[in-house]
Amino acid sequence: MSVWAGLVVWCDGERFWWRSGWDERRQRTVYAWHPAHDPEHAARRVFFRYRDLRATDGPSPAVQEGGC
Repeated sequence: MSVWAGLVVWCDGERFWWRSGWDERRQRTVYAWHPAHDPEHAARRVFFRYRDLRATDGPSPAVQEGGC
């Protein structure tokens, strides 16, 4: 499920996964995860990531214009 530009959450049945940042030294994406049996805490962690992204990036032009 897409939550925000750059924040997509998926579940493999065992864990919820989402991109949590970029490792500049290794030049690769860093992912966070949380056990699927605890969706409330996973949602809380995803919310914190959403809040951080929203504070630093702001909405995309498409969101601002009401587009897709």
